[in-house]
Amino acid sequence: MNKSVLLALSLVVALGLWMSSGGEGKADEQDNSAKEEPVKPLMKVTVVESNIESVQRFVIVQGQVEANRSVDIKVEVEGRVVEIAVNEGQRILSNTSILTLSADYRLKQLAEAKAILRQRNSTLSASYKLKKRGLLAKNKLIADQADVQSAKAKLAVIQHAVNSTNIVAPFAGVLNSRVVEIGDYLQKGNPIGTLIDDSILKVTGQVPQRNVGDLQLNQAVAIELSNGLNAFGNLAFISRVADPVTRSYRVEVTLENAQLKRLIGLTASLKLPLGTERGHLLPSSALGLSTTGDLEVKLIDAKNQVSSAIVNIIRTDKEGFWLSGLNSKITVITEGKDFVTEREIVEPVMQAVTAISAKSNTNNNQLAIKE
Repeated sequence: MNKSVLLALSLVVALGLWMSSGGEGKADEQDNSAKEEPVKPLMKVTVVESNIESVQRFVIVQGQVEANRSVDIKVEVEGRVVEIAVNEGQRILSNTSILTLSADYRLKQLAEAKAILRQRNSTLSASYKLKKRGLLAKNKLIADQADVQSAKAKLAVIQHAVNSTNIVAPFAGVLNSRVVEIGDYLQKGNPIGTLIDDSILKVTGQVPQRNVGDLQLNQAVAIELSNGLNAFGNLAFISRVADPVTRSYRVEVTLENAQLKRLIGLTASLKLPLGTERGHLLPSSALGLSTTGDLEVKLIDAKNQVSSAIVNIIRTDKEGFWLSGLNSKITVITEGKDFVTEREIVEPVMQAVTAISAKSNTNNNQLAIKE
C-alpha cells in the first residue's frame, strides 16, 4: 500500500475519533444544562384577610333648610294702621301685639249691639212672666227668644271685628318682614308681614323611588350644611306620593335650633339610613374590572390559587368600599392582581390591616348642631 493511501486512511480515522468525542461532549453539556435550569419563581402578591360584617347602608340626597312654621300675617278687617308695636326682625312671643288698626266706628257699633241685647233680654224676661200668668201667646215668647239670639250673634260679630283691629302673633318667632307703616289703609286680607318660627327647622329633600321603601320614620339622620356645620336630625315625614316630574319622594328631617342660628335657606346634604347589609370593607386597590365590565376582586384559596368574584358596592367609606357578593371569610389580593390570572398559583404576602367595624347611627331624638 502506498504512502498516500495510508495517509488518507489515517486522516479518516482521526476525523471519526474527533467527531465521536465532540458529539458526546455536546450531549453531556445539554443534559447537564437541562438538569441545572432553575425553577420559575411564583408571582408575589399582597393579600389581606377579611371577615364579613353588618354594615349600615345610606342614601345621600341634597336638600335645603326651611322654617318649621312660616306664615304671612294678614288683616281680617279693614282699617287704618294707628300703631306698630313690633319692628322688622324682632323676636316675639305668641299673642304679642304686632300692630293696631283704627276701631273708632266699631266701638260705637259695639256699644249699640250691647244695648240692643240688653233690651231684648228685658223683653224676653217680661214675656216669661206674662206666659206664666197665661197672658202671652206661645208664638210671641218664641219670637222674643229668637230676638235675643239674633242680638247675641250681632254682638259677637262686632266684638270679633273690634278684637281683630289688634293683630297678634299666632306663635312665637321672628317678624322676618313687615310691609306696612303707620297711616296705611288696609283692606281685609292685606298682608302685614311674615312671621317665622326658627326654633325648630326642617331640612327637606327628594329621595329616589328605589330607596324610599327602606326608609323608616324617626330614624336619626346626619346633616351636613353648606356653611360647614354638621348636625343630626330626626326623619319626621315621608311623602306618600312621588313628584310627578322627578318621580322622587319628599322627606322632611326636623332639626332643633336651640341657639337660634341663621340657617334657613342653606343647602344641606342628608345622609339617610336604609337598613343593614352583610359585607366586607376592602381597600380601593382590591377592586378591578372583569372582562364583561363588572366590578370584581381577586381571591386566593388555601392552596394559594387565584380566583375572581363579582362584587357590588354597598357604600363607600374613608378606608375603602363596603362590598357584597363574597363569602364570610376571604383572602383578597390588594396588590399585584393585574399580573396574575385565574387558577394561577401565587406566593401571598400578608398585609397588616387595622380591623374596622361598621357603626350604625343610634335613633336619638335629642337633636343638636355640632361645630
